[in-house]
Amino acid sequence: MQITVESKSPAPGTVVSLVGKLDAVSTADVEKALIGVIEGGETKLVVDCAKLEFISSAGLRSLIMAIKRMKTRGGTIALAAMQRDVKEIINISGLSPLFKIHATPAEALA
Repeated sequence: MQITVESKSPAPGTVVSLVGKLDAVSTADVEKALIGVIEGGETKLVVDCAKLEFISSAGLRSLIMAIKRMKTRGGTIALAAMQRDVKEIINISGLSPLFKIHATPAEALA
């Protein structure tokens, strides 16, 4: 899994782009990236899912962990540009109400 972390300036927020499959193999790296951004003080985090092909239950757990940690800091996490299959998994799992969902990362940062 390829993970890119990009801070947007002057607009507030950080975009974490995920490429590939978010599964048991890649979960630790994704959690490390998300926690790093949150612990760094960011309160507006966007997960760019445009190139995320698949998310497993382990990947869902990573997102749940991140949203819980972010909420204790008064921040938000948005999911952006989800492919149809990933969006379906998020919806079926019942997690969509936990996140702000946007068509693009730029829309999420606006």
